This record gives sequence, structure tokens and C-alpha cells, in this order.
Amino acid sequence: MNSKHVRERLLASSMIAGVAVVGLSATQASAQAVQPAPAAPAEQGVTVQELVVTGSRIPQPNLTSISPVQSVNAKEIQIGGRPNTIDFLMQLPQTTFNTSSDFGPTSDALNNPGGSATVDLRGLGPQRTLVLMDGRRLGIGDPNTGNTNPAPDINQIPSQLIDRVEVLTGGASATYGSDAVAGVVNFIMKHNFEGVQVDAQWGVNQHSQHNDYMQDQLRLNGYPVPDSKWDGKSADYSLILGANAPDGRGNVTAFVTYHDQDPVYQSARDFSGCQLDTDGNCFGSSNSNIFYTSDSTINPNAYSVLGHSFVLNGTPGTTPPAIFNANPYITLLQQDTRYTAGFFANYEVSKHFNLYSSFNFMHDETHTEVAPAALFQGTGAQPSGGFLVNCNNPLLSNQQATLLGCSAAGIASTNFQNPETADIFIGRRNIEGGPRKFDYEHDNFRIVLGTKGKLFGPFNYDLYGSYYRTSVFVSNRNFISISRTQNALLVNGAGECISGGSCVPYNIFQDGGVTQAALDYLTEDGTSKGTTTERIIEGTITGNLADYGVKSPWATDGVGVSVGFQSRRDQLTYNPDEAELSNDLSGFGGAGVIVDNSLSVMEGFGEIQVPIVQDMPWVHDLTFNGGYRYSHYSTDVNASTWKAGLEYAPTPDIRFRGGFNRAVRAPNIIELYTPQAVTNTSDVPIDPCAGPAPTASAAACANTGVRPGQYGTIPQCPANQCATLTGGNTALNPEKANTYTIGVLLTPRAISGFTASVDYWHIKLNDIITNIPLAVSLNECLATGNPTFCSNIVRNPVNGNLFGTTVGAGYIVGTNVNVASEELDGLDVQGGYRLGLDRFGHDEWGSVAFDFIGSYQFHQKNTPLPGSDTYDCAGLFGPTCSGLFPKWRHTFRVTWNAPHDVQVSGAWRYIGGATFEEDTDEPTIGQGSTTAFTHKVNAVSYFDLAANWNVNEKLAVRGGINNLFDKNPPLIANTIVGGALPNSYPTYDLLGRHLFVALTARF
Repeated sequence: MNSKHVRERLLASSMIAGVAVVGLSATQASAQAVQPAPAAPAEQGVTVQELVVTGSRIPQPNLTSISPVQSVNAKEIQIGGRPNTIDFLMQLPQTTFNTSSDFGPTSDALNNPGGSATVDLRGLGPQRTLVLMDGRRLGIGDPNTGNTNPAPDINQIPSQLIDRVEVLTGGASATYGSDAVAGVVNFIMKHNFEGVQVDAQWGVNQHSQHNDYMQDQLRLNGYPVPDSKWDGKSADYSLILGANAPDGRGNVTAFVTYHDQDPVYQSARDFSGCQLDTDGNCFGSSNSNIFYTSDSTINPNAYSVLGHSFVLNGTPGTTPPAIFNANPYITLLQQDTRYTAGFFANYEVSKHFNLYSSFNFMHDETHTEVAPAALFQGTGAQPSGGFLVNCNNPLLSNQQATLLGCSAAGIASTNFQNPETADIFIGRRNIEGGPRKFDYEHDNFRIVLGTKGKLFGPFNYDLYGSYYRTSVFVSNRNFISISRTQNALLVNGAGECISGGSCVPYNIFQDGGVTQAALDYLTEDGTSKGTTTERIIEGTITGNLADYGVKSPWATDGVGVSVGFQSRRDQLTYNPDEAELSNDLSGFGGAGVIVDNSLSVMEGFGEIQVPIVQDMPWVHDLTFNGGYRYSHYSTDVNASTWKAGLEYAPTPDIRFRGGFNRAVRAPNIIELYTPQAVTNTSDVPIDPCAGPAPTASAAACANTGVRPGQYGTIPQCPANQCATLTGGNTALNPEKANTYTIGVLLTPRAISGFTASVDYWHIKLNDIITNIPLAVSLNECLATGNPTFCSNIVRNPVNGNLFGTTVGAGYIVGTNVNVASEELDGLDVQGGYRLGLDRFGHDEWGSVAFDFIGSYQFHQKNTPLPGSDTYDCAGLFGPTCSGLFPKWRHTFRVTWNAPHDVQVSGAWRYIGGATFEEDTDEPTIGQGSTTAFTHKVNAVSYFDLAANWNVNEKLAVRGGINNLFDKNPPLIANTIVGGALPNSYPTYDLLGRHLFVALTARF
């Protein structure tokens, strides 16, 4: 076998076994991966150096991993035309979109911090996926306390500098520490680059509006139907510079990248032109133009303004409309501008001191928008959640004042110092002031300094320190001040605010009554800033004990060992301004909170790899791997993790592998120390005890705190958002997970260029840090009256509602506790085949490569709290499941390496179907009914096409189309998806076709 075929075979094998780049030379492997260990012989003509595979710290020559590792190399990243790192990670079937976390540029613009992107393996949440760069941990990417699942920001990793990405399935806490529960994503960066490389890519989205159902809905409600669009333009540029030291013992690689992305609004796509309810009808916010008394027992009717009178809410022709379509104001794709820069350097002073350093910097600016602010019902300045309006207010007509319960004497009174007042709920969109605007600025840098080399005998060492810092500045603009609104609603006979000063009356009781002066007075901005830092010192010693004769008598390789320590300290500060702290911003969702705290840990760890039998009949290789880590946290909590695994290869053609990991996730600073606050949530969109005809019985509602006389009069949660009390808990314990994998790797020599693997994985996670699901608390309390659940239902003492954003209002308790458990398992299938067309007598036709990766999830069982019913979200979607969980996903790519150095590639991305959680018989969440519109989403297939032409040694051009056939995302009701998301999940392609062209110049 010649060296070319050997190289192709090993590279193909590595795509399945866990290493994407074979260590043919020191310059081809990363500085992290290559260790100063003796080279091991491979097939004829090739020397394979020892590499460190993700999931282990012991160098090894056999390109295999006990834990399944999926690898994506630089060529696949490039030809896919997805320069945003998160975009190509999302193509892996192991990654999941979780509605409670920010996942990228098309995630929820209202309920999650913008400008950051996190990766979520297996749907366990991004905080349970450990992210590494060159095998070293990255810190939290956003200190915003609104980020309930803090995790590293993937945006800081420029895709142009990635050599490969290794994604390990299952726990790896014994190797890397806390957070490696679902798995590890390890970005191996380009090192030892020499020369100059300039890369430029331009992209645009194109969508032909062809969702007939949505277009009919838009026309039915009088909303415009968008035309076909070319939008969301993007530009990405990078410059890489590299030089070797004159003596050949070192290298410096530097880089600069730039990314710019235009925004796209939801009204630019027919499927998101309005929000859909579970019956498939357009609906809008009822906060647009609605007035009623806060004590609904006096007058349960709700009114809207028409002219200078009240009419029943829902009457056509009111301004603002009684039902408001928010989607035209909401960004579907965020505007984003990002710069990154940095370097990687290494220099071998001697075999004992190989110095290395790296520096990475990112500056990101993101702008998002959502619908205009409103005086949201229940968020007023009074204890009831309402606003006071004086009955003799000249802005009120007599008809309006009378309907608000004012007496004739109060209306006629000239006493403006102590007038009769009406306490009213107001829901009114600030359409005159335009959308709410959010600006995020992130600055992020990380520096690593270290040395490695020979220690003594067979031992090598690696000692480094790193410092990581992220800062964020958030500007929340165009909100309405609650306190100023209260002032502006109390008006004297001269048409001036009773409070005096700069106050301007807010005339929302008459069409066209709102003035620019009133808007200038009422509009208030909120800002916040924060930082998070992470300091790490780590030392590791590795060695092969063969020199000491420590090896199995049946093996050729000696026992490999690794021991080390890590000291890590995280600190987070977050400081909202007074407007946010005082909860004065109407429509902000709740009061901001201050956090200033730290968390540190000291850890010691060890690992051993024991080749038991090698190169014997029916035992080509039998190897054991084990590891242990002990952690002591500053919260006085201790944790132990360990792993054990076994590989058995009867021949070089087949390898069986299995491993067990005990993993942990320690509570983070936000979970421990965030002060409690009340905020709105779509997890419980309606109160079954509210409205004139409650869906729950009077007896059931009494369990939740509804008092006699309130039943049938309680106001409904506005905008499909009841309220929740959130916050930290210093008594939290680490989460604990048991994970195991069993699999087989095939590299048959009889089929040159073919590799395949099948791995079963199983994760059982206990003591999950979360809240008792709000819907579970409410439903269980209604059904059983259990005090454990009913104590979580706190109704407004005035009128019994469950909304508002103050502690005195109604809410459902959702603070952090160690309460839930989750068990999930599945099957990962990977395969690759490299076929030279010369086998068919066509030497000039090149070769064809086939790559397949798929994942089937058998179960995703959730138990909200001990003793409660368990429900399985595999194959389901919905708010309780927190997203979409199809059982099967895969990506299949075919690449033709054609003559004249041309590569043509096509990919088939498949997302399986799923059923709405309530339309099942799953305990707790299933209703057993069938909702025609939302019952099920069908499987979706996307097809991508791309080509690359290496014109010469210095220039390459490429281009392609992703989502070639402009496939629409499945329609899913916004009441299910939640928040400011469109009528679908970002798991799907939401923007239509994406076209890109690019060029790479090398000098």
C-alpha cells in the first residue's frame, strides 16, 4: 500500500475514531495534541506521532477513543459556507436547540441575551456541555443574569482558525472537571501556520414566499403578505499570518477576522408574519388597547378607546387596535458586527522547555428589536398592579370616567389635591414610540502562557496559566417609565400633571391624544454592565512506564499514566442601572438584580491506560483506561468523579469499546447568588382559574389560593405570560450523572477507504439544578391540593391574578433547587467511504467521498421531582419539554474530488418528525387529545450544494447554496414555541436559501 493510500485510510479512520488529523508531522498537529514522545510505527511509509484524543490526557498512537468522538475538519467547515461557528455545529445531530437558552443569531430576541451563541449537546442545556479550546476550558461568555444557562460564547472562536472540532459524547468530568455531563466540544485551532492567507466570503438569504396557509391567515386578518426577499447580507473576512523561527524551533501564527450581518425582521417571511395560536389562527397581544378596573368584581368588562369614548374591547377600528400584531417589529435575524484577533506562538528552548502562548480577542456589537413597549396589565405602580387615574381628569370623558366606576361627585369635583381615583389595569402599546431596542457589546479576551517538555525518564510535563475575561454592556432603549406614567395619568383642571415638574400628561383616552412631548417625558432607557473572569493554573505529568518495565507480559506497549492538578477561580459581577433595579421599565419583564461573587475550586486528577494484550491471535488490542478527579469548592462542597473503559480489537478491522463515567456539574455563580425577582414567562401562558368562565373548577382553583367571590372574576395573564419568581440558592449541591457508552468501530482492510462506527450512549442525571416546572406546580396543585406544589402558587392578594413583575403581585415560584432527574439514551451511527474512481478504469475522474453521521434518541425521560410522574420527550416538542426533540437526525455528504483540483459537494440534512407534547398520553404533560394544527410536525429534509476550485497554488474560489429548495420550516404555534420566536424552532432553516461565494488567496 503506497503512502497516499495509507494517509487516506488513516484520515478516514480518524473521522470515526476520534481524531480528524493524523499526526504525520509536528506541523500538521496542534501544539496541544503533539507530545514530545517517541514516534510509533504505522503502515509502510508513514510515521504516526502520538496524539491526545479528546476525553483523555494520555498520548496514544492508535487514533482511537473509548468514548465516541465526532470530528469535523476545516475543509468541511469551509465548504459548508457557514462562517459562524455555531451554524456548522448546529448541523451535527447531537446538538439541540433549547428554548431556554440563546443559541445563535435566530434565537429569541426578547427573552435571552443577544450577541452570544451557546452549544447544547443532547438537549441537556448548554451549561452541561463543556467547551474547550485546544483542550483547555473556556469561561462563561455572558455575565448577564438574565442568562439562566450561562455557558461559553461560541462566537469568540473564529471558524477560519479552526483546524478541527472534536465532539465527545457522554460525561468527561474525570478528565476535564465540572460541566462535562452531556459531552465535550473541543476546538483545535490552527498552529504552526507559515505564509499569508486572505479569505473573504459574502452571503445572502433568498426566500420565495410559498406558505399558502400563512398567507391566507395574513390576508384574513388584514396583514400584508411579504414579497420574495433577498436579505440578511453577510460578509466575512480573515487574514492569517504565520512565520517559523529562523532555527526552525518555533512559530508565530497571528490572525484578524471581521464579520458583519444585516438584520431580517419576522414580517419578511410569510410563516412569521403573525403569531399563531394552537388552533392555527393569527392572534395578537391583548395589551394593545385595553382598560378595566383592577378590582374586576366591580366591573368585569374590558374597554378600548375609540374617539374619546370607551367601547367594548375587541370592537373594530380602535387605535391602537385591540389586538396588536407584534411580529413586524421583531428581528428574526439579529444585526451583528464582530471582530476577532489573536496569535498562537511556540518556541522550543530545549527539550525540557517548549514555551507556548496564545491570545484571543473578540469585540461584538449586536442589535435586536421587539414590539413597542406597553403598559402591560398588572405591571402598574399600585399594589394591585394597576394605575390610579383621577376621576376629574380632564383627559377622561364623562362616559369613560363613569365606566371606570367613578361617582358623579368625583367626576365633577374640583379638588385635585385629594381627588377620587379609579385603580385600573391598562394594556396599551406605545405604537407612537416605536419598537423596543436592545444593543449588546461584548469584549472578550483570553491569554494562555505555558511550557511543556521532557521532565525525566519517560515523563513529560505541561504547565500553564490562563486568564479569561468577558465584559458586556447592554442598552435597553425605548421603554416606558412606570413611575412617570403614574404621574402623567393624574392631571388637574388646567391639563397639567398634578405632580408638577417636567411631567407631561399622557392622553391615552382619546385617539391621537399622545404627544411627542409626552413620549419624551415617559421614555426611559435602561443600561447594565458586567464582567466575568476565569483564572486557571494547571499542571500535568504524563509518561509511558515501559522504560521501567511496567507493562503487561502480553502487550508491546507500556502502561501510560497522567497526574495533575488544576486551580480555577471564576468571578462574576453584574450591575444594572437604577431604572432596571427599581423595576421602572414597563415591558422589561422584571427588576434587574446585582450580582458580585466568585467561586473557586482546587482539583487533583489522575488517569491510567493499560494495554493488557496486544498483537496476539484474536486479540490485536485489549486496553483498559481509568481516571479519577477530586474537587473541593469554595462553597465547602466536595465532589469525586471517575471513569473506566475498555477497548477490544480482535483484529485491526474491528474494535469494540465501552466506557463508564461519573460526571458532575457544580452550581455556577448565577445559580447560587442571583437575588430573587419576579419576571414574566411563557412557560405558563394562561391561568386556568382566570376569566369569566375558568377552565378549572372552583374547588380546584381554591387549592391554588382563589378566595370565595374571586372565582370567575380573576383577570387573565396578559400576552400569554404569567409571572414567576426566579432566583438563586446558596444551598445547591452539584448535579451528578452516570454515563456509559458501548460501541463498535469498523475499519475493514478488505474495503479500502471504508470506516464505520455504531455507539449506544446512556446518560442518567440526578439532582438537576432547576425550578419545579411551573406548569407542573400549577397542574398538580389544581388536581391534588398537595402543599408541596400549592405553596408555589402565590396569587395577588387584591384580585387573585398570577401576573405582574413585583414581589407583591401574583406569581408561581420558580427558584433554583436540586430537584429533578433526567435519563436519556440513544444510538450514534457514523460512516465514511473514500472511493477512487481509478478502480473503475477512470484514472482521470478523481475520487468520491461519502460521509454519514446520524443519531437516534430512544428516550429523554424527565422526572420533575422525586416521586412524581416521569414523562418522555423523545419524539416530542413543546414548552414543558423546552424545545423540539425528534428521535432521528442525520447528515449525509457526498463529495466528488474532480479533475483540475475541483471539489463538488452535496449534503442531505434530515430532521425527523415530532408530536406536540400535550397530544400524547405522557404522564403530567399529555392530555391524550389531538389538536389538528399543532398535533405533529413532519420530517424535514434540506439539501445543500457547494463547490471549490483550487485555481492554482495561490488562489481558490468556492460557492454554494444551503437549503437549495428553499424549504419552509414547519409551522408550530407561537404559544408553544414561546417568547419572541417565530412560529417555528431555530432547529430549522428559518431564512430560506443561503447563497455564498468566497475566495482564498495564499502567499
